[in-house]
Amino acid sequence: MKLKLLKIFFTIFIFSIFSFGQSKSPFLINNELFELPGKWKHIGKIENSAQWGFANEKLKLTLLINVRKTENFEFYNKEFSEFEFLNKFYIWETEFWGKDDQNVEIEQIETNEQEKYIIWRLKVIDKNIESFIFSGIRNNKLIGLSVTDDNKKKPKSRTEIIEFLKNIYFKK
Repeated sequence: MKLKLLKIFFTIFIFSIFSFGQSKSPFLINNELFELPGKWKHIGKIENSAQWGFANEKLKLTLLINVRKTENFEFYNKEFSEFEFLNKFYIWETEFWGKDDQNVEIEQIETNEQEKYIIWRLKVIDKNIESFIFSGIRNNKLIGLSVTDDNKKKPKSRTEIIEFLKNIYFKK
């Protein structure tokens, strides 16, 4: 009887994993594995910024991922801590977007020195495009995740998008 009960529980457990478990789309970018929740399609690569583009039709999200060695940046200094480098990158990136009187809004949302990441928002007002950007350091590489919510009727909340980015970066 105990064996039969154990088999039933095991069968239910296995069934629940396969039927209720969320599928993931794995992508390897510059030797860093990203497991994106759900079904994602690779839509291209932006060569000059080394960003790989992905789209999820169900979630109505566009995601850009880049992975670059820190020493490849013009402002790299071997004396910098990883977090100092990350702050330099954030300043460098926001100065780029803010130059030439571009009509943009930039907002720093969250900074975590211990886990070495910065989350910020970029809105290009003229084009009505808003992206949330996660910049972090892992394995001596700058990891950049940029998500744009393409659902104009029912966009995700700021909290949902930030959690989405964290879950991808921290592989949850």
